[in-house]
Amino acid sequence: MHNFITKLLKLLPAITGICLIAPLTSHAQNTLNPNYFYLVKGELIGRSISLGDPSNWSTMIQGREGQSAGEKIKVAPIDFKASGDAIQLTWAARKKVVGNFGLYGNAIDLSKFKDAASLTIDMRVDVKPDKDVKIGLNCGYPCQAELSINRMIKKMPKGEWFSLPLPLNCFKSDNFDLSKITGPFTIATDGKFTVSITNIRLEKLPEGDKGCVEQP
Repeated sequence: MHNFITKLLKLLPAITGICLIAPLTSHAQNTLNPNYFYLVKGELIGRSISLGDPSNWSTMIQGREGQSAGEKIKVAPIDFKASGDAIQLTWAARKKVVGNFGLYGNAIDLSKFKDAASLTIDMRVDVKPDKDVKIGLNCGYPCQAELSINRMIKKMPKGEWFSLPLPLNCFKSDNFDLSKITGPFTIATDGKFTVSITNIRLEKLPEGDKGCVEQP
């Protein structure tokens, strides 16, 4: 895991100037498979947004704008290349509790892609985090696995868009099952943090990249 993160930290700064988001723009959103595409140009693909904090861990919102019951986290559309083609998530610094954002829908089986694909997020850090930030996959509480992304994003310049690939085989826990994913993307922190996201999708790992497979 450490070796993979080290490699990723070297990769990301080199690609920040490349538009990795462009390939998706040639697809009509209504033809995208919701098993593999979860957010495209800021629009939800077959999923709904849940915002959570200790006041209510699952506040489902209509559309793309709202806040958690205890006001720890809020989401709203923002502009990237066009009007409303991204969403912005903001965690309130004054609330010293965990705030969680998640995309939820029908269960999907991602187990066959475990060693072949990554969960890839096209994102921009607007306010750098002051506490640990974790991205996860959820398969129905307590079935979930999370990765801390602080080391991966701390070197990224604030305000620049970049692509963050997280191989599926890096998500591990005792209660985790890739065959019944209901939440293909969650992100949480108990500190302050603001991030904008335009795309969330599965993406094939580059040739020769094994993700977090242990080397013999």
